[in-house]
Amino acid sequence: MKFLIRILFALCVSFFVGCESEDPVIVTVGDSKLHQSEIYTYAPDWDRWGDNERILFLQHWIEEELVYQQAVKNGALKDSALVRMLERTKRKIVADYYMQTFLDTMMVSDGEKIDFYHKNKNLFLNGKTSVSGAILSFADWKSAVLYYKEFKNTKFESIPPNHRLIKRMREFDGVDKTPDPCMIPSIRHVVVGRITPMKVCDGAAKIAVVTSRLDSADARPLDEVIEEVSTHAWVEHQNVVLKRLKDEWKTGIPIITKMDVLSEKEK
Repeated sequence: MKFLIRILFALCVSFFVGCESEDPVIVTVGDSKLHQSEIYTYAPDWDRWGDNERILFLQHWIEEELVYQQAVKNGALKDSALVRMLERTKRKIVADYYMQTFLDTMMVSDGEKIDFYHKNKNLFLNGKTSVSGAILSFADWKSAVLYYKEFKNTKFESIPPNHRLIKRMREFDGVDKTPDPCMIPSIRHVVVGRITPMKVCDGAAKIAVVTSRLDSADARPLDEVIEEVSTHAWVEHQNVVLKRLKDEWKTGIPIITKMDVLSEKEK
């Protein structure tokens, strides 16, 4: 409890110090200081945390700093194994950070996205045959016959408009099963864009029309998969740019490989 009280006291002091400094010191352990700006780096949600969360965070930082200082005091930084580990870690962090500076500025144009889509349609296959269209119902057989004679040669690319002869119209969009087994026995063999001959189904005179069909092996429309396309195109763009950069860097630095490090079997 006394320890928590001391931490709370430190927090209170930090608010007073904050009046005099733009980046107040929140906690001091020996010669090490934890500034407000560092807290936001470690804990971006600090402002939304309650007192308990803040206290636990500060307690963990203090305990970790105590251990670190004790390790340094006892010569840990001179340990050869630790030095090599730190160098490897530093090398990776610096390399990753430097490459990230390039990634953060990379932009993929709409043209690149469209080009990627057309070259890689196999990545965006529909997976199932689906159809869109409408089932038209008529008040009687005569009305259905008159409608069929009037529109049998019409090419429908969208849902037919309302018509005085149509009693009711039921639309279907992107269904992968027949919307009416009587009027459309198979969505794979239906004629797209033309109305079917009239037929009596479920006690009513009907005509069906399929305005579009997307087969399982067809690519989904670009506007439906634009987010996936953007992600794929960005990754490809990134790989191309990074490869070009690395190839350019290789030309400016001598690289020598000692081939006898390979085993006889590999040679």
